[in-house]
Amino acid sequence: MAEIKNLLDEAIEVELNQLVSLSPDDEKKPEAIKNLTALHKLRIDEIKAAESEAVRACDEQFKRRQLSDQVIDRYVKIGLTAADLLLPLVFYGVWMKRGLKFEETGTFTSQTFKNLFNRFRPTRKS
Repeated sequence: MAEIKNLLDEAIEVELNQLVSLSPDDEKKPEAIKNLTALHKLRIDEIKAAESEAVRACDEQFKRRQLSDQVIDRYVKIGLTAADLLLPLVFYGVWMKRGLKFEETGTFTSQTFKNLFNRFRPTRKS
């Protein structure tokens, strides 16, 4: 792209120099103006192409970044959901073990453990 830009700049410069060197009533002047106009249009098209390529590259980079952020968000949500499910189960398991260790006789004699056991809800609250 830089080579095309440089070549167009040089060609425009040559055409401008030729146009300046021509006299106002020279027959070659309309042809030089026509050539200069065509080169200028090519230069503008080249600039637009470079800009669109830069925008496309920026869009691709943005999409890659967005995709990686979505992957991270997904893993965080999965981790939080797993923790939301597993932490209460671990908590209930520890307290059940302690309560049953305390109640080795096989009957629920401790009112505190009875109340705590009734309140265990291993399902998620809505």
